[in-house]
Amino acid sequence: MPRSLSALPLLLFLLAPIARADQPSLPGCEAPPAIQKVIKEQLDSKFYRLDYEQRQEREQLLRAKYPGAIALYRRWIWEGQIDRSYGFNPEGVAATQSQLHNRELVNPNDPVVLDLYASALRGTDTPESIRMLEKSQLLAPGFVWPSLDLAQIYSEGRFADKSKFTGQLTKFWSACPTSRDIFARQMLVRIPELQAKVARAERESLERDVDPDRLQDYEFLWGLEFRSTSPQKFPELRQQIASDVKRLEGIKNLHPDATWADLLIQGSEQAGASRESIRAREDAVIATYPHSNEAYYYQHQRWDRAHPEPNAKDVVGWKMYRAASIAITRQWIQNYPDRFTPPDYWRFLYLSDDDTLTERQGVAMAEAFLKAAQQHDGPAGEYLDRNVADTILAHDWEPARALALLQQSQEMNHSAEEYYQKQDDHSEAELKDHQKAAADRNRLLDGQLLLAALRTHHPEAITPAMKTAIEAPRAVDDKDESGYWLRRARLAAIEGQQQDALGYYQLALRTRPKPPSYERGKLQDNLGDEAQALWTKLGGSDVAWEAWSQSATLADAAKADEARWEKPSKALPTFELADLSGKTWSVKSLNGKVVLINLWATWCGECIAELPQLQQLYEKAKGRSDIQILTFNIDEDLGQVGPFMKEKGYTFPVIPALSYVDNVLPQIGIPQSWVLDAKGQWEWTQVGYGSDDAWVNDMLAKLDAVKAGG
Repeated sequence: MPRSLSALPLLLFLLAPIARADQPSLPGCEAPPAIQKVIKEQLDSKFYRLDYEQRQEREQLLRAKYPGAIALYRRWIWEGQIDRSYGFNPEGVAATQSQLHNRELVNPNDPVVLDLYASALRGTDTPESIRMLEKSQLLAPGFVWPSLDLAQIYSEGRFADKSKFTGQLTKFWSACPTSRDIFARQMLVRIPELQAKVARAERESLERDVDPDRLQDYEFLWGLEFRSTSPQKFPELRQQIASDVKRLEGIKNLHPDATWADLLIQGSEQAGASRESIRAREDAVIATYPHSNEAYYYQHQRWDRAHPEPNAKDVVGWKMYRAASIAITRQWIQNYPDRFTPPDYWRFLYLSDDDTLTERQGVAMAEAFLKAAQQHDGPAGEYLDRNVADTILAHDWEPARALALLQQSQEMNHSAEEYYQKQDDHSEAELKDHQKAAADRNRLLDGQLLLAALRTHHPEAITPAMKTAIEAPRAVDDKDESGYWLRRARLAAIEGQQQDALGYYQLALRTRPKPPSYERGKLQDNLGDEAQALWTKLGGSDVAWEAWSQSATLADAAKADEARWEKPSKALPTFELADLSGKTWSVKSLNGKVVLINLWATWCGECIAELPQLQQLYEKAKGRSDIQILTFNIDEDLGQVGPFMKEKGYTFPVIPALSYVDNVLPQIGIPQSWVLDAKGQWEWTQVGYGSDDAWVNDMLAKLDAVKAGG
């Protein structure tokens, strides 16, 4: 922190009460208008364009200036909880806790101080956090924020308690029926009946309001109403939203901006307006606010529609597409500074795929990215070393730099894992899942570090512990057998055991889940290329290579299937849900059929790429009486889904299932596919999307295998 900030009188900070139990007024559901203005103008408005230290300095100065503003403190604690969740900046989290603890020592019966310190303590000493929150509630029964903080604790993890979660969240929303708190809104999706009550209260409030900033919450309202309305009544709801848009257009807004215009566009879309009228509205935004995030979003959407991705094997098509994409991205980075901040960060992320970059240009871009990330994101930026190293290795630019970055990444990864294990609010299931994911990440990191060490001829980079782990028998939870043998091959090559390395390379080739395939116009066979390079170095001929590697390229279908699918760790709760057409689906009604349930959202890029193949799968399977294809949509803005389906021409069943899915898996990656057997048992899960031509046939094969009892 800057020296001037550390010199703030600590005693003044400790003694200044945020609130007292004997005060007639405690912080309510919303910050006072003056504080809302401060947050909007000094923190939310282009705040992210400042560097990390500048943002920290501004926030600390505002907390010192407004010691009674609970909203500023909750924001501070919220940022610390994000750092804690990802293992970033443990020193900063500890410092926040220490400052709030000192304040609690001076003001032990201040319900607000108790609430804030308890919130910061969650995950470090969660039982003590619960105790202080309950004490805060006893001291000030009308103080609402401890209820929300307790709901967060009871929502998931080791302290998950559905009854207590529902009670505390209901208590919060009953007191604050029009809350704008992001966490309260996120948790609301788990209680469908509460959503309907909040929707009614929100509509009553908004229909009386004329403040343009507050009226932005119509977006939240429309999402609530679609999620709490049966699909049969969607036409009526769309008419209501059309009336809302008409009313909004008639409200005098003294400071209209792109955000306000976008709200009208979103409402028009959900009301079912024509594509032509929507485009006209977008044109107006682009013309009036040409450098806004909204203008970028519309332009990007239009570019994507006008430039569909070529077939994966279309080498020429992909060369042209990539060049056009890079050219337009360079233009966007220049035209939309609010979206692409800092620019060096985004140039590397979006433009490092440019085949025309020289090694010098690529490395310079990578270094600029690292510098910008660390300045802009602070401790979080330090965790991007692995991303940069992977890109450098993929281009074969400066392997020595990649090796140094991977070694730093390995150290940070180890520290983050230690920090995660110390947190006390993880359930046994979460710890188990995290341990498995961490093991997979470590194996991938080891593989990349081995590659960098191999290219730089630095065997000393392989520590004894790393060597022991690589040479140990393959772990039971390591489903990537090919990756195991590849690490063995690289280690053997580093140590000069070239014949052993060739043997391991051959095992890696034999056990890879799929043969080489085209991706984005390029035949990707990094494993084959790496093995062949060693073969040639040892004097092997091309003819002999073909003979030696031919048997090794035969895909083992069983192992491929095993590698791509996971057994779920829990049973699937029963469901009875209506799709967008109004048809009701339930586990019971599906008995006798093997079911594929695909989870997706309109904002998910990989989902959008997968859906055309899902439609093909649906067309192939819809005539069969033994298989059913369903989809669970998890969009919050459910009103956007119908127009999206119509525009794309998709006909597969879409079941709005955000609340259901969030209760099954609070943290979920999409796209994701679930397979249920003919008895309704959840048999398999696959996360992610393999962008290859075999996807449809592979899915059908999996469904048939489950039908046969496999």
